[in-house]
Order: sequence, then structure tokens, then C-alpha cells
Amino acid sequence: MSTEPKQTPDADDETRTRAELEARRYRGYDIWRSRVRKLQENVFAYGLDPSAGLVDPDWRQKLSQDYREPTIKTSAEEAIAHRLRRVYLPLFTILIAAWLVRITAFSPESLTATAAVGMIPGWVVVATVAVFYLGAVGTAIRPRTWYAKGELRSENLRK
Repeated sequence: MSTEPKQTPDADDETRTRAELEARRYRGYDIWRSRVRKLQENVFAYGLDPSAGLVDPDWRQKLSQDYREPTIKTSAEEAIAHRLRRVYLPLFTILIAAWLVRITAFSPESLTATAAVGMIPGWVVVATVAVFYLGAVGTAIRPRTWYAKGELRSENLRK
């Protein structure tokens, strides 16, 4: 029997694992979304208005190949950035705003004294939260080439 203590994953490992799981889930969704979009563009739209022609004359071969050998259309970084922009940054912003109200409005002590968690000094907690949030914002808004088809991102949809 080993007397070594079990090692528990730290917060960084857990956060990284959750981000990877979320990216994998979104990338799986994107595979199916791209297939449905290909059908919408080449079957449904053509069926409703044949005079406009096909968007992609080789769509059958491409869709067939994608069903035989599915390929991921987006990178993990793009998937994480997309989920941060659409879901998690608004949630994180609300949580941080509530946390800031909690540590400033309900205590006569200083911000760093109120932010302390057990033996962890308040300045360490505030710095950790700030680094995490700024890292999430940086990942979400960093300029990049988006490989996911972006027909729903354009502003001309709002006619």
C-alpha cells in the first residue's frame, strides 16, 4: 500500500478540462450544423426557387464524404471563443458584478480584506479573478479567422 497522498487536480486543470469538453461539444454540434446548412442551401432553397441555381454543384459528393469520414470544421480555440462570446462572458460578467457588489457594499472593511477566502489574502483572490476574466475576454475578442460559416453573423440579416 502506498502512503503517498492522492493528488487532486487544481483549479487550472479543472477549468482547462471544462473548456476542452465545451469545445468538443460545440465542435460536434458544428459538424451537424454544417450538414444541415448544406441541405438547406442546396435542397430546400433550390426546391423553392430553382431559377437561382445551386450554391454548390458538388454538394452531394461533399456531404456523402462528410458522412463517411466526418471532419471537424472548427478549431478548439474557435469553438471556445464562440462559446465565450455567446454564453459564458455574459454569465461571467453578471457573476463578477454580483461578487463586486457583495464584497464592496455589505462590509465596512476594505475590498481586499472582504475578498479574502480563508487563509488566501484578498489581493490574491481579486488578482486571480481579474486574470481569469481578462483571459476569457482576450480569448473571446482576439482577432482570428473564423472557419465556421458565418451567414448568421452579418448585419444585413436585420432588414
